[in-house]
Amino acid sequence: MKLLHDKLIIASAVAISFSNLAHAVDITPDFSNVPTGWTVDRYAPDSFSNVGSYQGLNNVLGIGIGPNGATSNRTAGYQANFYSTQGMGHAVTGGAGDMLQAALYVPTSWMDPTKGAVRTDMWGVMTDSSSNVTDYPIIGFTNYGTGLADMNSQGLHDSYIGFRVWSDALNGGNGGWYDLNVAVNTNSWNTLGIDFTGTNYNFYVNGQDVLNTLAAPGTTSFSSVLMQAFNFDGNTNSPGAVITPYTAYWANVPEPGTLALMGLSLAILGGMSRRKMLN
Repeated sequence: MKLLHDKLIIASAVAISFSNLAHAVDITPDFSNVPTGWTVDRYAPDSFSNVGSYQGLNNVLGIGIGPNGATSNRTAGYQANFYSTQGMGHAVTGGAGDMLQAALYVPTSWMDPTKGAVRTDMWGVMTDSSSNVTDYPIIGFTNYGTGLADMNSQGLHDSYIGFRVWSDALNGGNGGWYDLNVAVNTNSWNTLGIDFTGTNYNFYVNGQDVLNTLAAPGTTSFSSVLMQAFNFDGNTNSPGAVITPYTAYWANVPEPGTLALMGLSLAILGGMSRRKMLN
């Protein structure tokens, strides 16, 4: 019964996403092809691969963060904090009315920074009509705050835990983070989305429109998507971070037809389970 319950949670979360985003076209690359078509952005994580099935979904992207990407172990010229953000990018083609969306699995342990600092994000790379980069809308999860430097009485970073969005428009155009303070489904998949309207970015968490920000003037299209995670080991901007290897699991959101079949299958399974209980 627990397996059925977990699958129903997955199906319902994805159903909510589709009911609210029916107007947008998902241009996210198919993770079944990872790492084909993907190139390193900033620095290669310890692993970036299709891990197969994970927690009820197939062709799941796993981004592994570990000692190979620690500051002291990176190759010469890559020790700066800039290269603590590690992942890969894939070219996409899309404009107004298109979106990036993917499901992120959040284990309960991520809600406790004392069990290890984590951060993982999905980035859009936006361009103008001359293919110049204009914007980097980002949505993701962290348990290590948004630049807070204070320590609590245990010597640990006093951090924000949850989903957040990056906007280049904040801080006089220098960019900054919005803490979303929306519910996180733990030990479950959470659907995150970036919808480009032509003038704005609409950010979604589990089908809920959580934030709208202005796109940079002249922005016309998506040019690529970056799937990233963060290596805290040796990063000088992360005082007090508890260092432990971790893997961020991302999955494509099923197409509506696939979702309908999933719902039908789950209904049949549910009926079979109820009949067994009554017999």
